[in-house]
Amino acid sequence: MIPVITALAVLLFTSFGRAERAEEIPGEGGEQGWVVVDHLGREVYLEAPPERVVGLSRQFMEEFYAIGVIPVGKVEEYNNRPEMNALPSLGRQNSPDIEAILAVQPDLIVANVRQHLEMTEMLESMGATVVFVDPSFEGDNFFTDRVLLFAALTGREEEAAAYCDHIRSVLEEVQQRIAPLGYERGIIVQGGSEMIQAAQPTGLYGALLPSLGIKNVVPANLPGSGRSTFVTYDIEAITEADPDILIIRSAGSGERNLERLRASYMDNPLWQGVRAVRQGKVFVLPQRVNPGNLSSEEALRITADVISGN
Repeated sequence: MIPVITALAVLLFTSFGRAERAEEIPGEGGEQGWVVVDHLGREVYLEAPPERVVGLSRQFMEEFYAIGVIPVGKVEEYNNRPEMNALPSLGRQNSPDIEAILAVQPDLIVANVRQHLEMTEMLESMGATVVFVDPSFEGDNFFTDRVLLFAALTGREEEAAAYCDHIRSVLEEVQQRIAPLGYERGIIVQGGSEMIQAAQPTGLYGALLPSLGIKNVVPANLPGSGRSTFVTYDIEAITEADPDILIIRSAGSGERNLERLRASYMDNPLWQGVRAVRQGKVFVLPQRVNPGNLSSEEALRITADVISGN
């Protein structure tokens, strides 16, 4: 049971992702702890900054790294920084290995609402603090919201403030590079003719366009949006939305096939009603632009390079 609130204030991040003032609360023996509300609206009490953190998502791992926290294990999909690639495997992010998680003795587990909700009781039985994060959550800024939440969980507010200042300067820089190109409305897609999927506004891919000053024409809360960043989106809806830039995700295509992938859109009669295709404003992201393969800053810079032709 959460103890009575005292008058000492700390920073609390609500389930809506915005920073508010909250109260420190005394733990066992009178020591001060704090509460963080996760994306399920659960009040999570922490007595002290955790020392053994597990993030059950490749993107979570990279965001912890941004504030100087090295997790004690990694999901198999993570493939970026050597020091974290060498961490003990915790299985795949959609089916983590419970015994492997137990073996690294975490005191904080950050789980994914999409993939781990049914494992809540099992995760909590390990004795660690368990926090749920929803990748579909729309906050103020994709590139800082979760970092700030993770800072609130780990007592790394100063590190997070420095990171946020840096990433805001990066956003300003890339927006200034893209603005003269005149793009106003865009879409990021994968698939082709048989099954077209588009990046909704949440997640790394959906956040890239608005972060570059381009409106993402895909609306939020489409069917399937709670399960994946990419949702089914038909060509009629894309044509009606009239994007003036189209970006293709190339995951699994291989770097040598990028031009072939672009041609598959440019030469397909199905896509000729889309203004971006007619005007040749079709770009392919290299395979490396994938959560867990690079930092958010690298994703922004590479995307800006692709669009600007640098």
